[in-house]
Amino acid sequence: MTSERCKRGLDSSKLSQRRAENHSTSTTFRRKSVPIHQLVEPPLDTAPHVVLLGAGASKAAFPDGDAAGRPVPLTNELPAIVGWSWQELVAVPNARARDFESQFAWLKRSGHHKATLQDIENMIYDHFSCLRLPDEATIYDYLVLGLRSKDVIATFNWDPFLMLAYERNRHLDGVLLPDIRFLHGSVRYAYCVAHEDVLGIPGMSCPLCGSLLTSSRLVFPVEDKDYASDELLSRDWDVVTRALSRAAHLTIFGYSGPETDYRARKLLRDAWWRQDAESDRQVTHRGLDYLEVVDIVANSELWERWRDLIPFDHLMAEEEFWTSTIAKWPRRTVESRWAASVFARIVEPWGPI
Repeated sequence: MTSERCKRGLDSSKLSQRRAENHSTSTTFRRKSVPIHQLVEPPLDTAPHVVLLGAGASKAAFPDGDAAGRPVPLTNELPAIVGWSWQELVAVPNARARDFESQFAWLKRSGHHKATLQDIENMIYDHFSCLRLPDEATIYDYLVLGLRSKDVIATFNWDPFLMLAYERNRHLDGVLLPDIRFLHGSVRYAYCVAHEDVLGIPGMSCPLCGSLLTSSRLVFPVEDKDYASDELLSRDWDVVTRALSRAAHLTIFGYSGPETDYRARKLLRDAWWRQDAESDRQVTHRGLDYLEVVDIVANSELWERWRDLIPFDHLMAEEEFWTSTIAKWPRRTVESRWAASVFARIVEPWGPI
């Protein structure tokens, strides 16, 4: 079943044409040559930059589909992936006629469609398992190369793109990549139960003990997501919340914080406003810190959506990744913000590179 689905894609000529059209209308930049030592030499010892990714990030990275033209769906586009099975389910009496996440949560809670919902989960897993990166550099490559080992990229997405980008860039000499975490699981993520620092992919064995790595489960939309009961999810959430409590910069890229993620939002909010995760002291001053949101929605909506995370009106709203701090000041994102806040100095962008 998976192999058959993975064969589907756009005709290569049509895909190339669509990508060319998309590229021709994108923002262009004055590109500057940056010596490699500027990316790898010891920089300032700054607080972490934490990045949260949602489905909109993958959609922005692959508007025309993956390497083979397979669609990269937003959450509300998932019904098109599963087809008639979903249409039959939401046609049942009393089903909520709202978005996919609310409908799925309602059906899950009803307890009457376990077998069909399991089939739908399997179809979604198969679709995302097939997705692949194109050979050329993507937004995901810029993300993992644009941050440092002190930083954290945490994704809510099930797709494999973050892990694939990490895999193909982790062998670059002298370039330490950021920590990556999967808050709702991923089809490309596996771990060793005995060695928490071992990160791999399904089918690999732990290099320390030889045990087959355990695949992460996907967190499907339910209204009361229990992160604590899953060892891997709990571990990743702990890393992210601790990083947030020390972070100087938070970027939210393509994540809307839906109603079914209210527990996730509370964890993020509590961590962001907690100054020290060890002592649990509350933040009294975040005057130098920023919330950056990369999203196509209006600024007024972003203010309303994330008002509980915006420190001292420090909201940076960007419509596309290429104008974000990571694209413009790769591997020096926090320094660029501190230069503006502390020294009133505008740092000339040197990216994208």
